[in-house]
Amino acid sequence: MKHKNIVPFTRILLVCMLLFVLMFTGILFFLDIRWFFVVLPLAVITSIYTVYKLVYISRDTRRLFRRIGEQLSVSENEAIYSFPLPVIVCDESRRILWYNDLFSNIMTEEAFGTSFDRMSTAALEDFCSSLGKEIYYDNQYYMVHGVRSVQCESSLYTLYFFNITEMRLLSQEYKLSRPSVLLIAADNYEEVLHDARESQKSELVGMVDRIMEDFISQTNGVINKLTADKFVAIIEERHLEKIIENRFDILDKVRAAGKEANFPITLSIGVGQGASSLRESEDFARQALDMALGRGGDQVAVKTTSGYNFYGGVSKGVEKHTKVKTRIVATALTELIHTSSNVVLMGHRFGDLDCIGAAVGMAQTIRNMGKHAVIAVNYEKNLAKTLIDRMRDTWNADYFVSPEEAMGAINENTLLIILDTHNPDFVESPDVYKACRTVVVIDHHRKMVNYIDNAVIFYHEPYSSSASEMVAELMPYLCDVKPGRPESEALMAGIMLDTRNFTLRAGVRTFEAAAYLRKNGADTISVKQLFATSIDAYQRKAQIVASATVQHRCAIASCDFISDDIKIVTSQAADELLGLQDVDASFVLCPLGSQINISARSYGAVNVQVIMEMLNGGGHQTMAATQLKDTDLEGAKTQLLSAIREYYKNIGRK
Repeated sequence: MKHKNIVPFTRILLVCMLLFVLMFTGILFFLDIRWFFVVLPLAVITSIYTVYKLVYISRDTRRLFRRIGEQLSVSENEAIYSFPLPVIVCDESRRILWYNDLFSNIMTEEAFGTSFDRMSTAALEDFCSSLGKEIYYDNQYYMVHGVRSVQCESSLYTLYFFNITEMRLLSQEYKLSRPSVLLIAADNYEEVLHDARESQKSELVGMVDRIMEDFISQTNGVINKLTADKFVAIIEERHLEKIIENRFDILDKVRAAGKEANFPITLSIGVGQGASSLRESEDFARQALDMALGRGGDQVAVKTTSGYNFYGGVSKGVEKHTKVKTRIVATALTELIHTSSNVVLMGHRFGDLDCIGAAVGMAQTIRNMGKHAVIAVNYEKNLAKTLIDRMRDTWNADYFVSPEEAMGAINENTLLIILDTHNPDFVESPDVYKACRTVVVIDHHRKMVNYIDNAVIFYHEPYSSSASEMVAELMPYLCDVKPGRPESEALMAGIMLDTRNFTLRAGVRTFEAAAYLRKNGADTISVKQLFATSIDAYQRKAQIVASATVQHRCAIASCDFISDDIKIVTSQAADELLGLQDVDASFVLCPLGSQINISARSYGAVNVQVIMEMLNGGGHQTMAATQLKDTDLEGAKTQLLSAIREYYKNIGRK
């Protein structure tokens, strides 16, 4: 076998060291006989050690090449040495035992006896798979395939190197040049321009157009204006990555420019990333834009093959003044109700006054339309028992049934209306949902990735204050019979709960709905009584509030006790904590069974929905919650603080 003459260097070095020691000892003999006898034993020991190492190296080298030679015939030796690829041989300890000339072009320094760790720390067995393993060394990419051979209970690894740098660079360029579609929409264009003068309209249009042109000029992409408030852009992946790194600062630019010009305009952007074709990218972008709008607008949703990523979302939802969509939904819903045999209404688990109030209003309206309707609810696990008890006494009819009883009434023509949630994991009874073929969703929470996608009607308005407000708007279009006082008060209670007595998310249409209910007999004093709590519950709430601490302008409290009304108490405590100075959001943690529940509230400065989504929860911008499993209060608090810091980091705030 041919091999490099690499051992003599080590031999020469050892011989030189030996000669130096002997010469130094000889000089001492003539200079100072005493030092000579002191150094002589050391010189003898050094000479013996040096001779031993020279013999050991020669023997080890002969053994090494004998082992390699035993593996290969003469022709194989010649073949592997002249193999048109770089080749090395390593032992089990990862020492490089042999390599051919082509490998010298990869590692210019002497490699014999050195560790393969200089090139890669991957296990040698990984290179012996059918796929091989890629490594990066000295600005080059190599695909390395290995062969393992065993002799005398020891292993040798022969590794073959394929230079794939050019292919890798071409692959990277291909990925970076892949086009992505962006669909851009102004959230509140019509509302802003409704009362504006023509000159102001031109100013707004010009402002938006300039920002869009500046945005796309930083890339090699193209942008086209579809309508006055909608754009489509196509840019390469290389530029999209930079835009994502800047967290789509175009949202901030539009918001700031609109504020300066007294036009509170915001953008929603849907991005299709990583699609296999332009058509698929456009489909992704449309789905992403729907998701961004469903979450309240003023944000970006990026859809990839693996899911969604969200950016922005710091503004409140934009209220739509027109009720055209409400009338369209009411017309379609009327037809579904008349063609169904019966209707089942259902909300989310641990239903509150908004969930039950909306169900009460819708159930009575459907019965006024001549169809049988029931509300599936778990009475024992409910936060609106006071309202349920009142309605049972008032109606003198069995409107409320358990989910098990509702299952017995379901047939092929049953219509299921889900209220105050759009997540299939949060519904009161997954079995009832799966058993119904026709499903309608009415919800106001910001859209989540896991939403009910088989609904015939998906009536989703994130700008609405509550599901009760949405139902109150639908009622006049569904039936000519006006709601009675009990149903009006149930709906009013739902609105008051989610708006915290008309202080949050209460828009023009919220007060219009409240006025409609008040006109039909809703008594605010009677409604207020539905919120009354016992002295024990009040004391528990005070105990939770007293345990609060403020970190990152967030009030965080926890309780270590369990009670039947713990979910109501924690929600009320979270509301109470918002009254503290220098507090933008509040979080209350409490154990419930084997999990830790977190109730989150804010006045809008902090999007608690985003924070709760980081912990696999959800909700609205100002009201959200989550449940953490396999942890305790301290662990849950640590996770919460980490999510809060991540949220502030994402919005560029400390």
